[in-house]
Amino acid sequence: MTIKCKRCKSDAKIISSSQNFWKMCLYSIICAVIFLFIPVISAIAPVFIVFAVLMAVAALYMKFRGGAIVQCDKCNARYKISKYDYDEYKKNIEKN
Repeated sequence: MTIKCKRCKSDAKIISSSQNFWKMCLYSIICAVIFLFIPVISAIAPVFIVFAVLMAVAALYMKFRGGAIVQCDKCNARYKISKYDYDEYKKNIEKN
């Protein structure tokens, strides 16, 4: 999804906060599985599993309370928008 950047008025990407946490959760699970099969460092795998659980909880929390991050590739601006603004933008997209 894209939105107009506040600074340069070009198209900027909207990244959901919960989506970022789900990605980190997935990466942690992948690291845990990889480390389980390496005997020398298999003791680190539970750390990644705990981290994945924490990221999943954070993703669920951000789904209901978090907003989104707007990132402009042209002017490198990066700022947050509230959950209300993000929901309003999604409603406007669905109407069109």
